[in-house]
Order: sequence, then C-alpha cells, then structure tokens
Amino acid sequence: MAASTTLARDQALSYLSNPRFSQKLTLPATADSPALTVSYADVGFSPATPADSRSTPTMLFIPGMFGSRYIGAILDPIARKFGVRVLVADRPGMGHSTEVALSLRLSTWIRTVPLLLEHLDIKHVALVSHSAGTIYLLNTLHYHRDMLHPDRPFVALFAPWVDPVHSKVTAMQMMQHIPAQAFAVWHHIAPLLATSGVVVNKASSFFTFSTGSSGDQDTPKERNRQKLASAYDVPRDFQNELESLLGKKITEENIVGANSEALLCARKGKGWSWGECDDYATFIETLARGEREKHQLKSSTDSYAKLKIRAYFAENDVMIGVGGQKYMEECWGRGEGSLSDVLDFDSATMAGTDHDSLVQSVEVWEKVFADAGGSLAR
Repeated sequence: MAASTTLARDQALSYLSNPRFSQKLTLPATADSPALTVSYADVGFSPATPADSRSTPTMLFIPGMFGSRYIGAILDPIARKFGVRVLVADRPGMGHSTEVALSLRLSTWIRTVPLLLEHLDIKHVALVSHSAGTIYLLNTLHYHRDMLHPDRPFVALFAPWVDPVHSKVTAMQMMQHIPAQAFAVWHHIAPLLATSGVVVNKASSFFTFSTGSSGDQDTPKERNRQKLASAYDVPRDFQNELESLLGKKITEENIVGANSEALLCARKGKGWSWGECDDYATFIETLARGEREKHQLKSSTDSYAKLKIRAYFAENDVMIGVGGQKYMEECWGRGEGSLSDVLDFDSATMAGTDHDSLVQSVEVWEKVFADAGGSLAR
C-alpha cells in the first residue's frame, strides 16, 4: 500500500473514530417500556457554549431504511462550512439503539426526539428525511411542530417514500405480496441487492473515488467529488478510503431494525402503523389547518413565518417512480392555492440522480443547509 494511501486510510479511521459519531442516550423506563438506548451522531458545526447551542441552526436528519448515524460522516464537512449542527439518531434495532416491536417503532421515535434535544440543550431544529424516514418525519412534525424554528420553520424531503398503492411501482407492489415472515432476514439480503435507501453500500458511495476517464468528469457523482475536494477540503484519497470504511462500520453494528422498516414501508406484519400520516393527503390538510390556527392565535404585532417544505426527487427513482412524485406533489398542492397561505411548498427533480444517489448531492445539501438557517459566511 502506497504511503499516501496508508495516510489517507489512517485519517479516515481517525475521522470515524471521533466520539461525535457514536454518542448514546438512555431513555428512562416507563410503565410501558424498559429503559432504552439510543445511539446518535452529533456533527457539523460544534457550538462552544450552551448559549451557542441554543442559537446554532440545527437539523435533525432522519435517513432511509438502512440509515445509520454514520451517514453523519457524509454531511459533516458541508454542515461545518454552513455553520449548521446535524443530529442523526439510529432508530430501534440500528447501531446501538435498542430494538422494539414493530408496533412500537413510531411511538418510540416520537418519545426519543424531545428527550434527545433536551439532553443536548437544543430548542429548535429543521427536519429533513430520506425515503422511509418520511414516515418518521411527518409524525415528528405532527407531535412536535413547536420544535421547528419560529422564524424559519423548515422541512425537507429527499425521495419521500410513497405507498405503492399510489406510486404504482410494480416492484414495490410485488413486495407487498411477500409473506411477512420472509422479512426476518431482510437485513441480510437487502444490503447485497442495494434495493432501498440509504443502503449501506449506497451511503458510502457518496465519497467514491473517481477511477473513470476524462469523459466521466461531468457526471453528477464526479461533480460531487470535485466539490467536496475543492470547496469542503475533503481530499480525493480520503474520500476513497472513507467509502470503503463506511459500509463496514454500519454492518459491523446491528441492522436488524431494517426488517421492521421494510414491513413498515410495505404495510405488513402485526402491529405496523404509519401513525398520523397513514394517508398523506389527510395529514397535509390537517397540518394546514393547524398552521392556520397558529396564525389566528398570534397577535397583530407578532410575525408569522410560513412553514417551508422542500421536496427533492430523483430523475430515475425505481422506488417511488414518476407516479409517486406526482402523488406527493399533488398532496402538498391539493386544491391549488388553498394551502399556500400557510405552506410554502416547492419541489425539484435533480438530473442524473436515482433514489439513493439523490441524498449524496452536494448541490441539494447546500440548498437544505441554507434553508435551515446556515450560511457559508458564518
């Protein structure tokens, strides 16, 4: 191994060994639940004082089915430059987070979020999700709306998961006919097939080192690599080594929770529930009514900020397809103009991306961090 490669690997190992990628919180026991462990990453801008902690723009990222807190490694260099703090918590059965029954996944998450923010002395966050994380984000938004910043309430959805009934993606509809018992080994099968985001080998490919010819220089992936190197001080050899280590880091830990995630997405198994977002259209209409009520309760001297929602879709998405994108856009814009008084919704389709690579787009993350209150001038 060349000396430069050895140095880059040592740097990548040291980077991932930083304690900020492996924090733990114990949720106290309740009458209905024993004490639970939650593992999380706390990356990006690091506030120096408690006062800074309360004022620093902060984002809670809720990744997809195989999403791990180590995905914080993807976001860290960009977030630091934008002055944004990023939290990524492992859901039950992932990393060091305690596994719970399928029927308790959402309620456990809803309980976890405020306790995690209280533990870190964080009052407000922006909410961002990818794929299966959509279900958790929308329920968080329902139960904890006041966690959003009062002056810049912001939500972003990357490739939001859509029920195959609405997306009409044949492969996803077929998945709904697989016996629930078969999902007991999903965490062994899916990473090999790379079928859902963020899957472990897809997550690590954010930092893929280019070995292509000069003709490959204008691909979205290559632009990501160049941008990371030139604008965010992530050298190419470091990117390469980090790619090979990320997948190992994720799979060395528990990923059995992905079995329940797959059941949840497919609406299968005993006790599954999408909670308050069982029907997206109904959820969004209810959200808009709640926003109007907030507006009406404010005094004439109070400022009122619309809830800003941005949805980012892949150009080629085998998970939700064109039908899923159309359905989501129609839900947020249902009865054109009827929701725009309180919801500032917009969407974009990112050229050259698929369901997984969308969440690797530096261009999109720059937009998201800016909307979350960050600034390159910080």
